[in-house]
Amino acid sequence: MDWYYVENGQKAGPVSDEELQSMVTTGVITSKDLVWRRGMADWRPYGDVQNQTVALTEQRVFPCVECGKSFPADEMVAYSGSRVCAACKPIFFQRLQEGARLPATLRYAGFWIRFAAKFVDWFILGVVNAVIQLSFGFMVTPPQPGAMPSAGFFIGSVLMMIAQIGVAVFYATYFVGKFAATPGKMACGLKIVTPDGGKVSYWRACGRYFAEILSAMILLIGYIMAAFDSEKQALHDRICSTRVIRK
Repeated sequence: MDWYYVENGQKAGPVSDEELQSMVTTGVITSKDLVWRRGMADWRPYGDVQNQTVALTEQRVFPCVECGKSFPADEMVAYSGSRVCAACKPIFFQRLQEGARLPATLRYAGFWIRFAAKFVDWFILGVVNAVIQLSFGFMVTPPQPGAMPSAGFFIGSVLMMIAQIGVAVFYATYFVGKFAATPGKMACGLKIVTPDGGKVSYWRACGRYFAEILSAMILLIGYIMAAFDSEKQALHDRICSTRVIRK
């Protein structure tokens, strides 16, 4: 359930239960700061409702910042807004001793802003595909009714298909690997990252493109999953262990 809080005398939010806990852990919200959510009669200091939020948080599962797997909150170690599973605890604190920085709190992108970004990408790729079709048009002209297709028609069709698939793979792999976002996501202020907020490799970006095909094949249910997931993950995000966040 969404929470609101007072910051510099102004209403701020909404934030989720886990985001609120992270803000408390990092000192953004103190026990004296006022918070409110639907169902409460009035604003109250966080210290008065702390037990409620802790209980709600313990019922949830969170990703480990090291391995990316999800575990119940009471089976993890919380440290400065990050959570780590028991198996990864030694290496996590070893990295801290060596000077590694903790990942920042991630602001997961919701379904509709991701849909808008995807629409922009579809439009861009649609224009590119139209140019490809025009370029191969002289080879893929449909045969006359009753006539056998020419060899040029078959060759042109195959080459056009390869070109369109190649452009789509390059588009997703290059932009995500280089900039952590496709042009559509850049336009909407989104990034694709690893569970700890790190950079996605070119190989993972390429794999994510093919995993996204699976999301589309099952009646787009893979995309719709993002609307109901606590971390706004679509099916292809789960397969490739990625997150889409706001910059």
